[in-house]
Amino acid sequence: MLEGLRAVQNTWIGKTVIGLGMILIVVSFVIWGIGDIFRGIGTNQVAKVGSIEISTLAYRQAYQSELQNLQARLKRPITNEEAHADGIDSQVLSRMISDAVLDDRVQALGLAIGDAQMAKAIIADPAFADPSGNFDRNRFNYLLRDQGYTEQSFVREQRHVYLRQELVQALVGGLVVPKAALDAVHRFGDETRSLDYVILPAAAVEPIPPPDEATLKTFYDTRKKGFDAPEYRKLVVLTLSPSLLAKPAEVSDADARKLYDQVKDARFNPPGRRLVQQIVFPNAQEADAASAKIKAGTSFADLVKERKLDSKDVDLGSVTKEQIFDHAVAEAAFSLPLGATSDPVKGSFGTVLIHVEAPAVQSFEEVKEQLKQEIATRRASDQINVLHDKIENARSSGQPLAEAAKAVGLEARTIDAVDAQGDGKDGKPIEGLADRDALVKAAFASDVGVDNDIVQGRDGSMTWFEVAAVDPAHGRPLDEVKPAVEAAWRKDEIAKRLTDKAADLVKSLDAGKTIQDVAAANGNLPVKHSDDAKRSGAADLSSEAVAQIFDGPVGKVGSAPQGTDARILFKVTGSTVPPLDSKAPQTTQLDDRYRAQVSEDILGTYLAHVGAAVGVKINQTAVRAAAGAT
Repeated sequence: MLEGLRAVQNTWIGKTVIGLGMILIVVSFVIWGIGDIFRGIGTNQVAKVGSIEISTLAYRQAYQSELQNLQARLKRPITNEEAHADGIDSQVLSRMISDAVLDDRVQALGLAIGDAQMAKAIIADPAFADPSGNFDRNRFNYLLRDQGYTEQSFVREQRHVYLRQELVQALVGGLVVPKAALDAVHRFGDETRSLDYVILPAAAVEPIPPPDEATLKTFYDTRKKGFDAPEYRKLVVLTLSPSLLAKPAEVSDADARKLYDQVKDARFNPPGRRLVQQIVFPNAQEADAASAKIKAGTSFADLVKERKLDSKDVDLGSVTKEQIFDHAVAEAAFSLPLGATSDPVKGSFGTVLIHVEAPAVQSFEEVKEQLKQEIATRRASDQINVLHDKIENARSSGQPLAEAAKAVGLEARTIDAVDAQGDGKDGKPIEGLADRDALVKAAFASDVGVDNDIVQGRDGSMTWFEVAAVDPAHGRPLDEVKPAVEAAWRKDEIAKRLTDKAADLVKSLDAGKTIQDVAAANGNLPVKHSDDAKRSGAADLSSEAVAQIFDGPVGKVGSAPQGTDARILFKVTGSTVPPLDSKAPQTTQLDDRYRAQVSEDILGTYLAHVGAAVGVKINQTAVRAAAGAT
């Protein structure tokens, strides 16, 4: 957190939202701070923290600003209902309460910052610098106007931000991670265990005869809700998108050649560029495990497939070093040999692995069809705007969506049944829907006869929809779902018998039998070996198995589910922990993460203690009204 606070201090916009990083550490305020309307709070206030008042206007502006930022990131409208469901209103209030707690302490401690120091800090802010690095008054004025600030209001806000930062620095600025704690965290995360194991498949248990009617009835009665028919909705859908309306066959070679000549140096024959791919991992442990696979011979492409990533999730494209926003990623990408994959790199958005290749020089013939598609898509974008207006005019006159589509020469699609997961009655996903998840979510928040908003797609598509009918969820008698019930019973029975068999085999291993003996006695099952198991995961082993492998000393035997219809039987044969290298980049990253977590704990405890001492009062009715909640 400390590094985050320092980084934020380098941008003026970041300074105005310094409290954002404290959302998680002040969740306690949401828990104990929001209740019924407290006496002593005016109708124009949403909260009062000690002597600090949070006005309804300030909260409304902060909430709307957060909503706009979220919409800009997602590139689609966010309704108030969605924002409230995701807790955006509570997060904004928590942030403002945390700021107010710090402001109250700043006042109580008599902290202040002089005008000269404020001016010096603003002049030194790189956000206001010209290309030569000097303070640019015109840029300063422009950015303030763009964000709705006057000079006085900006300086006033920044004064609060700087003083909060001073208080936070005093609390956690000198935090040092004890070497013993760092070593313990290192041992926990980097311990690698080896094991021998066998997989007990479903075939390892005796054949299971069909259940009698009484057994099947009992199984159905205890799990009846699981066999209910879900709610289905009949939808009428019309989607307009540039890709659907584009007609690349109508684009001439001459037009495509003209575009090629304009962009070929930048896109198809780029000097100083590399094809860069990256995989972002949720934590450093997973990145380390993936890096070990690469070094063991797994290709980067295979790793992408293994993690079920789409190309758009990993490709940064053909880029120059300056075009890569993340400085750490840029440095790594342009220091690697072509065709190589990096060690884990700590980037701005997580730990990443980077792979680089030389960009191929493409001729006009190679990219001609791509360019025609681009030109056709661009032309279709103009057509979409015209069609949009015509469709909206037809709808506003009361025409059903199907008729409005025909009026512009299009055909609406009827989906007879879709559930809340986007599946049809056959249990398979409905194909061919633009932004299916967003569309289904909107459809299940609507009803028959409701005039719905357009679902905006990430690719510039627009989807209109109507709910034509609703088939409510309902129970189904045993006779209707008998095959599904019997299949579920058989799966459950196999799991029970596998568990019992594995428990008996574990006892035999504890009694002195080798895992090879057990494997031979149960159909000559293959004995496998793994030497890369970490707490963060292991190749070909379930998460349940990994948890069991580390839940005991070397020599431990045990079993765990392996997939949906098998069980793993294992024996831990060894454990290694690499020495902690205090100078290694991984150790620095570990130190940073641990210090950030401790800082959050300290700040959370401090804010909770101060908040309880000074008192936090919240006008729930004003909060709901300001955030547009019902």
